[in-house]
Amino acid sequence: MIVNFCLAWLKTGRPVRQAFKNEAAFEWLMDYLKRIGKFSQCTVSGLPPSGKICRDGTRRWLCDRTGTETTSEDLARRLESTRDGGIRELQIFIGGADGWMRAEIQSLEPNFIWSFGPLTFAHELASVVAAEQVYRAWTILQGLPYHSKHVAKQ
Repeated sequence: MIVNFCLAWLKTGRPVRQAFKNEAAFEWLMDYLKRIGKFSQCTVSGLPPSGKICRDGTRRWLCDRTGTETTSEDLARRLESTRDGGIRELQIFIGGADGWMRAEIQSLEPNFIWSFGPLTFAHELASVVAAEQVYRAWTILQGLPYHSKHVAKQ
């Protein structure tokens, strides 16, 4: 399965690096994409052209404050279900500086709208948070210590 982070502010043909004003956010995103790459092919792109959204074999998660809050463990189960369901590509949409308009959300037809909670994040930071949580989900599925070392013991 390919995991593709679709950044709304990344213009077609423009290098990812140039789309980031914050060097640290870019470096963190690239680090998590590399880590995810140990489990699945991972890419980053802009939004697909209108009408060019692949629907067969693709799942779309859209990050927006109006979505569903989830735990890391629940996100891992959702990722596992996507992977095991024969899905070829998981597209994770991150909005730009102004977030998403309702019409944009409807046109992307997401299978899941994912909220990071009531906080508002800068769009570049939101891409890092999404990538870190996807990486965390993979480590949960693999039983690796990355997640368990960060969870308070009961």
